[in-house]
Amino acid sequence: MKKFLLMCFSFGFAISVMAQDRVVTGKLTSKEDGSALPGVNVVLKGTTDGTISDADGNYKLSVPPSGGVLVFSFIGLETQEVEIGTRNVVDLQMGSDIKQLTEVVVTAQGVQTEKKALGYAVTSVSGTALVERPENDVARLLSGKVPGVSITQTSGISGSGTNFVIRGYTSVSGTNQPLFVVDGVPFNSATN
Repeated sequence: MKKFLLMCFSFGFAISVMAQDRVVTGKLTSKEDGSALPGVNVVLKGTTDGTISDADGNYKLSVPPSGGVLVFSFIGLETQEVEIGTRNVVDLQMGSDIKQLTEVVVTAQGVQTEKKALGYAVTSVSGTALVERPENDVARLLSGKVPGVSITQTSGISGSGTNFVIRGYTSVSGTNQPLFVVDGVPFNSATN
């Protein structure tokens, strides 16, 4: 009887070990210069299981014992899907996702809308009008080109920030600085 119980226990343990997930590791690098890519999202397709690459571009993720597809994504880089197969190491080089930006209409609600359908003023500034001025800061290039916007340098020191105030100086929170978002990443205009 003891042999039978021991054999059943061993068989159950072997099956539970076989059903465990395996760990896939890898390193993510740039196609352009081969540098490590930190902060890249790595997700097992069809699930919410995922991780991000560390400062050296390395990642580690538990996946099913067989099959599966890894989805690699990062702002400014092409999203790639890679079949895992039976591999335990999946290294990948990611290239830039370059798209031509012509005109964007941004509304306070975050909804893309046709310019004609908006119920408030919209101003367009062409790239040629900006190139004509010798400024290092993009915000200062817009000074005097957009009505209702007050653009001033915070101090006379090189590299200082820019105050970018839209429609007046009153505010409940104490700041009227707009939120700048470039490729989905918000940034502060307090420094150049």
